[in-house]
Amino acid sequence: SPSPSPSPSPSPPPSPSPSPPPSPSEWRLAPIEIRGQHLYDSVTKKQFHAKGIGMPNVGEDVQEWIKVLQRIHELSPEVNMVRIYVPPTCAFEGLCFKPFMKEADKLGIYVLVPGTGTQWGWLPGTASACKPETPEGCYKAGGVLGFGQKVVQHFNYPNTLAIIIGNEFDMQMLKFIPLLKAYARDLKAYMEMCDTDKDSPTRGQMRKIPLMYASSDDRGDAGVRPKAEYLFCDSRNSSVDIFGLNVERWCEDKTGRGEYNKINKWVGDGKYPGAFLFSEMGCTQTGLPTSYNKSRTWNQVQDFFTNFPAMDGFVAYTYYGNKDFNMFSSEESDAQINQDGKNFFERLNHTGEEPQSEPTEDAVAPECPETILGIEIGSYHDVKAYTTGPTGWAPSCPKPYDSKNLTSESVADAEILQF
Repeated sequence: SPSPSPSPSPSPPPSPSPSPPPSPSEWRLAPIEIRGQHLYDSVTKKQFHAKGIGMPNVGEDVQEWIKVLQRIHELSPEVNMVRIYVPPTCAFEGLCFKPFMKEADKLGIYVLVPGTGTQWGWLPGTASACKPETPEGCYKAGGVLGFGQKVVQHFNYPNTLAIIIGNEFDMQMLKFIPLLKAYARDLKAYMEMCDTDKDSPTRGQMRKIPLMYASSDDRGDAGVRPKAEYLFCDSRNSSVDIFGLNVERWCEDKTGRGEYNKINKWVGDGKYPGAFLFSEMGCTQTGLPTSYNKSRTWNQVQDFFTNFPAMDGFVAYTYYGNKDFNMFSSEESDAQINQDGKNFFERLNHTGEEPQSEPTEDAVAPECPETILGIEIGSYHDVKAYTTGPTGWAPSCPKPYDSKNLTSESVADAEILQF
């Protein structure tokens, strides 16, 4: 389903979490990391199962963002992740959005943030917007790399689950998707520079924030599978960490279950070097059987992780922002919930067990497909990085989110750098 944002381009049964032990950290949640095919808490090492919902575009009032988050939590404390589409503009200029991230942390909620913008930092929706009409020309067109660096700078929080480097870019621009691997490569190189450069405020403490792509479900498995293989192929340094699928296949319960089973099978068999999420989940309300009265059953949520163990979670689409998918009457915190929304939040009480698995060492980086759906895909090596001015310089790297709480992956580096 399309993004609701305006854009110039297209385990045991749930129980209350125990209070964390006293810690010098001002944050409750630990960063999530990808190990093998799944998501894991970087401190407890337990597998993380994401149960999320798409946030509405609330506007510039950060307090209203917080109130919407609190409303979601009140409806179901099971929600442990939200996906943001268009943060307030001030989020990229200072610390205005930190109170939202802190409230999410307090409520046990991780956040998916956009790595593409609407006013700038966009990915083009038509080839004519690219100068020249090549993957590299498209990569440079909207200045997306500088935008992504700004996101890293302003969302370097432990509960930033991932940065979404594109949403359904593949729908109209499939032949240009090498730019997505180039963008992943360059953002990872930027975070590495922030961790190692002597002029970086986060030297020895920079978290490698996971990168995710939210793919369309165009042409079903025949289209999705080669896109996943492409975005996971070759080096981890030029690949996404999480592949997301915006899936609308569960319209009727019986056929929907069959479709989810098929996805679960090929993802599990693929043993990709990364995790797999439903980055938007839910059928358009106009595509439901008449007997459903335009309200989705959300029965796929029941026993989700037992039924579909290859999936690491889902983002139910959506609170508000797309008329055929809305659960509420508006984007506001006091909006009226409709039957569709009531069904979703009730089903969250039945997500069931959350099986724990040890990280596997059998992840296999697939071969990069040369064609997808008959379209020739060029090499991402031909898509060069570009300079973004002071934004990309080491002094602009983010400050540590918590000086007393080094991430597990940078502790060794930090110890080395002290000598």
